[in-house]
Amino acid sequence: MTLPKIFFARAYMVWLLLNLVAFFGLWGSTASVQAVASRLMLAPKADQSKGIPSQYKPERRFKHFRHFSLFVTMKDGTKIATEVYLPSPLPPHSTLPVMFEQSRYWRVIDFKFPLNKLYPKTLSLFRDQFLSQGYAWVVTDTRGGGASTGARPWEFCPLDTADSKEIMQWILKQPWSDGNIGVIGHSYSGNLAELSLLSNMPNIKAAAIISSPFDLYCDDLRPGGMPLQPFISDWGALTHSFDNNRLPASIKFAGPFLRGIRPVDGADGPQALKLILTLRKQNSDLNLLDRIRFKDDYILGCVEKQSPAFVECIELLKKQHGSDYKKLGVELSSPSGYWKDVDAAKVPIYAGAGWIEGANANAAINRFNNYSTPGSKLIIGPWDHNMFNISPFTRGGPTRFKIDAELLKFFDYYLKGLHNALPNDGPVNYYTLGEEKWHSASSFPPGVAKQKLYLGEHHVLSADSCATAGGDRYIADKTVGSGKSSRWDCMLGKVLLQPYPDRQKADKKLLVYQTAPLKADTTVTGSPRCNFYLDANGSDCALFAYLEDVTENGKVHYVTEGELMCGNRVATAEKMSYKSMLPMQTFKQIDYRPLSANELTEVAVGMLPASYQFKKGHRVRLSVGSADKDHFKLPQMFGLSTEFTLHRGSAAASFIELPIDEAH
Repeated sequence: MTLPKIFFARAYMVWLLLNLVAFFGLWGSTASVQAVASRLMLAPKADQSKGIPSQYKPERRFKHFRHFSLFVTMKDGTKIATEVYLPSPLPPHSTLPVMFEQSRYWRVIDFKFPLNKLYPKTLSLFRDQFLSQGYAWVVTDTRGGGASTGARPWEFCPLDTADSKEIMQWILKQPWSDGNIGVIGHSYSGNLAELSLLSNMPNIKAAAIISSPFDLYCDDLRPGGMPLQPFISDWGALTHSFDNNRLPASIKFAGPFLRGIRPVDGADGPQALKLILTLRKQNSDLNLLDRIRFKDDYILGCVEKQSPAFVECIELLKKQHGSDYKKLGVELSSPSGYWKDVDAAKVPIYAGAGWIEGANANAAINRFNNYSTPGSKLIIGPWDHNMFNISPFTRGGPTRFKIDAELLKFFDYYLKGLHNALPNDGPVNYYTLGEEKWHSASSFPPGVAKQKLYLGEHHVLSADSCATAGGDRYIADKTVGSGKSSRWDCMLGKVLLQPYPDRQKADKKLLVYQTAPLKADTTVTGSPRCNFYLDANGSDCALFAYLEDVTENGKVHYVTEGELMCGNRVATAEKMSYKSMLPMQTFKQIDYRPLSANELTEVAVGMLPASYQFKKGHRVRLSVGSADKDHFKLPQMFGLSTEFTLHRGSAAASFIELPIDEAH
């Protein structure tokens, strides 16, 4: 790199860092600034693989690529903007396996001059790695998004699957395609890859679904039955901005350096894009999602202006599900509503996520445990939604784990038949925080022993259930929050420089129970479960439970959490539509039962999965409250309790059950 390039690159990185710090408000919180600063002094990041999973470093075959774009026209006349990347130089008559990606936002994100000269690679998690190894890459803007025409009736509508099938049929006719297709995506694109398997295309040989929700109700919209706000409204604003060729507020500071929507090639491309953008008002309003209460709520009936595409989608739903399709509610657009059909495609799936990125780790595990095709894999790493390392014990910043190489290993096996690409890696690879080590297993959770820790007198947590009955009263405090650097905050582009820096302060407003100092290192891998006996003074009660690690010097590290509106009771196995590690509620209105005021009720709260090692001398802490003002809006349709009592001892012995990793 020449001296001018070094200068511009460093200047840009300094500028970007300052903007990140300013944007994320770190100067506004002394504790946050100190937490970030102290983390930068920690040991180097340890999240790269060191044998498990095995590193994959094939020699780079192509150093350059070329790309072009065009419209692919669907049967209904909708024109899908399609970008084709090919390795360069490509020998004449070459055919290649094709990676297919669908983008809900912009299919291509470009630097402006001069940064495009400093960094000529594609701005993507995966594309450059695959192009360098002789894959073609096809990425599209979904209908109603980017440079594509048409309207989006709603998100994850049936036309997305229909479009994916037509585009793949087009791919198979291209002279550079060898007939083997892999579908891939991160976040929203991951779900589009998943739903493309409903096309039953035999040419799809493998799929990768990374950092994507599985059950839209439980993972994204109403975890525990409570609206995930402001995420829902922020997602709507972000999508509206992208659809109208504007950078969303979360990355607006990068505007001077990033291009907008790329028109398709040709002299008419820019003019066509201008016309397309004038029609974007036909897209669905994501604010409708805030009307959802239960999983079986049908909100599509609230749409007043129904486009022809909307009517077409309704007809597709009737054809697929029959006249009672409305009863499926949110499942009409959720991957969890179609998992049996996806599984029937018999495509090996690589599911992955980070431990602290919304509920996506649980979603990835649910995929692995419900999809049955041999050869499917699961990976859970120490990452947020943007692939930043979140371990509190190592230096932060972008991960050093080569997720693109890991996925290349998978697709090389299934699309190229390179059988040496997949050595004896286990089907499951997961990273244990605290221990800072990768592990391999044949299933998830791996072999675990269930350990119950009971709530005791004087806020003690211990393995002994007290024979004497008692209880701890809690007055609901609506000012309690989990901060602006949580698992829920990274889902729309914000990176977690230091997750949960102020848990010590937050716990002062919660009911807190903790163990004596541990006599040995103890590793929890899986989904903890809280079993509470409580009485509340209302017809429902919001519960938020946090598992935490208290160090010898009193520092509190977040491990995981669970939340629940208690009127949603644990369902019988016959009522559940898919397997889950968590105690599951149906979250359907028909199964909802209000609490009886001041009557003892048993409540099961499942916590999101984690793999975390509590060190010898540390304490295990359980903190319980009734609000998270930063991320959840308490539903107003219930008579919410203003206080509750957690019971302990005797026949009402509340406890937390920890899955202890027997391999550690």
